[in-house]
Amino acid sequence: MDDILEDKPKESSELGVEVYPGARLTDMEYADDIVLLSPFAGDVQTMFNKISSMEEQGIKVCCTSGTPTATGGCEKYTPLGTVACLSTSGPRGYLAMPSATQVTNKSAILLVYDIFGFDIVQTRRFADLLAEKTRMRVLMPDFFRGQPWLLQNFPPKDRSHFINWVEQAGRWDIISEDLKCAREYLLTNGLDATASFGIIGFCWGGKQAIRACSGQSHARHLGFSFTAGVSLHGAFFGPDDVEHATVPMLFMPAGDDPAIDPLKAVLDKKPFGHQCAYHRFDTETHGFAAARGDWNIPHTRQAIEKALTLTAEFFNKFLPL
Repeated sequence: MDDILEDKPKESSELGVEVYPGARLTDMEYADDIVLLSPFAGDVQTMFNKISSMEEQGIKVCCTSGTPTATGGCEKYTPLGTVACLSTSGPRGYLAMPSATQVTNKSAILLVYDIFGFDIVQTRRFADLLAEKTRMRVLMPDFFRGQPWLLQNFPPKDRSHFINWVEQAGRWDIISEDLKCAREYLLTNGLDATASFGIIGFCWGGKQAIRACSGQSHARHLGFSFTAGVSLHGAFFGPDDVEHATVPMLFMPAGDDPAIDPLKAVLDKKPFGHQCAYHRFDTETHGFAAARGDWNIPHTRQAIEKALTLTAEFFNKFLPL
């Protein structure tokens, strides 16, 4: 099958991780964005105090990188998963399954999409391939309830409105309830009661993945724990967000995403810090594995394949098969 990709050998440094310094933009390059955001935060000084430099850069990149599409070179691809209602009052979910003879009941992965939501073919294709590579169920809840940030409204004309929308749509009380709902759905559909869970998030979903992996803060009341997490071209977070992380995480920024050194500096001090991993896709723009990716561009397809391989290896290392 041409939609199932072969594993490639993993590259690593002596420390077992790949870390590439990213280009840093100056504060002046963000001055216009801070002014636009200041009505939301109160004033410019409040914004600087509230949002880290890394988070500022991530917001800038998210709002300016690439042109999102619903297909991105996947026009002829038919998603292999199924869409189901996860509960009577909960969201829909896209469930990607490996072949019936290969699926494990010991682990599963929850996927948090980017700001463009549930119906992006590139995101579903990534989920399909991740399920095949890990032998795990990959479930993507529709956190936005069919109301994502519209492709035709990008880039946002009013960035303060955009930030406000992200803050409201990504409220942790909503996200956490949907994660619990997704887990219950899987448990009632064949997954072992003691199964382990991993989580991967794209763009704003990267922040949600960090929250889900923070067992001493945001994830404290989930009722279950994630074993490992992945952020792929993540945004809307900074070093403070990983302060409460309690499990290993893999960070894979795009070339125009902020440098991840500040995150690594925090995570290196944790008992599991040596188990975290980092890889920068220098040739790709933010969103390359989801709505801003084009599978017809050779170097982008290769980067997506690499991201899939690294993600699968990371989850296979920490989640039982």
